[in-house]
Amino acid sequence: MNLRLSSQLDAILKEGWETIRQHRDDILSAWLDKCGELEDKQHAAAQPLRLAIDTFSSQWLGPVKDIAEWLASFQREWEKRNGELSPNQSTAILSMMENVVHETIQSAGVVEFRVHQAVQYVFSRLHESVNASDCSSFDLEQFLGQIVSSKQLPIIWIAQLSRTADGGFVVAKWYGNAGDALTDSSMYGETIFVLCEHILSRMDASGKRLIPLPWGSDLLLVCAEGEERLIIPFLLHAFEQFQAAQKVSIRTREQHLWKDAVLLFDQWIMRAKSLHQAIEYISTGFVTYLPFERCALFAYSSTHESGFGLYGYQLNNHEIKSIHEHIDSLPFIKQYIQRLQLLGRQMTNVPPIYVRHAAQGLPMKYVKQFQLESIVIAPIYAPSENRLIGAAILDCGPKTSFQLSNDLYTAVMKFGQSAGEILSKCNGGRSDLVQPMPHLSPREIEVLKLVAEGASTYEAARRLHLSEYTVRDYVSAILQKMNAKNRTEAIVKAIRDGII
Repeated sequence: MNLRLSSQLDAILKEGWETIRQHRDDILSAWLDKCGELEDKQHAAAQPLRLAIDTFSSQWLGPVKDIAEWLASFQREWEKRNGELSPNQSTAILSMMENVVHETIQSAGVVEFRVHQAVQYVFSRLHESVNASDCSSFDLEQFLGQIVSSKQLPIIWIAQLSRTADGGFVVAKWYGNAGDALTDSSMYGETIFVLCEHILSRMDASGKRLIPLPWGSDLLLVCAEGEERLIIPFLLHAFEQFQAAQKVSIRTREQHLWKDAVLLFDQWIMRAKSLHQAIEYISTGFVTYLPFERCALFAYSSTHESGFGLYGYQLNNHEIKSIHEHIDSLPFIKQYIQRLQLLGRQMTNVPPIYVRHAAQGLPMKYVKQFQLESIVIAPIYAPSENRLIGAAILDCGPKTSFQLSNDLYTAVMKFGQSAGEILSKCNGGRSDLVQPMPHLSPREIEVLKLVAEGASTYEAARRLHLSEYTVRDYVSAILQKMNAKNRTEAIVKAIRDGII
């Protein structure tokens, strides 16, 4: 599958809008109270606010299905009611309404940062919609309306058709002068031919032609006068030009979506008040704001030339934290780091690594353990210090293959930069993020577990079928590896680091 950043951001926007709809009665009441206060003070914002409330009320009929159509519909309603407002005035009104929404849902017990952020993103997109002069340039409804209203074209009306569950067709919307005989009743047909026959029987069909034109998964039915050979080429050309312009507009928007994602991610991780919180927020943020399912965050120690696990989101956290690998066992990552070192201070953007088949780049034991297929390795890099701090390994779940879109590739890179800066700040500028956990052998871990349970050297030796001298040697090796003065300190460090 081809991952796209737009899918994740659209999901966040829909979540925010659903939150607003779920509390719409309380929100509407609070908005009206605010409007009443302004009216009592004879404030100039009172009337625009009331019209803006009407705009929102017209959009509360159903959930968001298509983001572009929803924003275009909101923009049209806003233009009808508040079209005379300047961009600054529109921003002031929407900001006022957003503040009321946050206060209202918080009073209702909604305090999660993520939910409030989703609401904030809704209003951010609405700000863009109502203040962008070209927002409706590629709106299908306006385009069809212009065609049927043109006096130079012999087109009477256009019907937008949708498929039904049984494979038939129904008129979803009329454009132009279709007449009450058609628009006042439901128009359905098992086939296009049947539907056209039904429509013709309800209208004066003399000199008129019904021309079906495909549009995406739906159909458009054009009622025109005159010869088809003159009308169809024009319509096909017009729709082709409209669709091309629409695709360019969508592509341009998608290419800038990474900025929205980075802003949301930055807000998410900036809440961190400690290194531990920063590590957790970064790991969850990569999955929350990008279309990935799992994230494993690793630190890189330039001193030890090794990487070690910090946190696993949607993964076994203990298993991730137990990973400690020298870069010699990761040849392609070693080569990547060497290339970065050659660039020196010329580095500004450090691109991520996309690996289509994880088995070609990672040790097989991890590929099997976590059922890896396609992965993305996002460098955690602090540009201000020109320092590689670690990496986030991302995927879409067990045995799942995927490809990256260009906007997502850019977002992953920018996420890594933001993560690097916050980790560097929380770590106080120290060279390594945290000290690597000592690598204990399976037998040493067994000995340490028994010691932690209170077993004496004799008891540990008996239970492991070893000599007391061998157990003492293991304990000495453990203390040395863990840089611990005694057994108690070693046990405390082992529990803290998740070794036992």
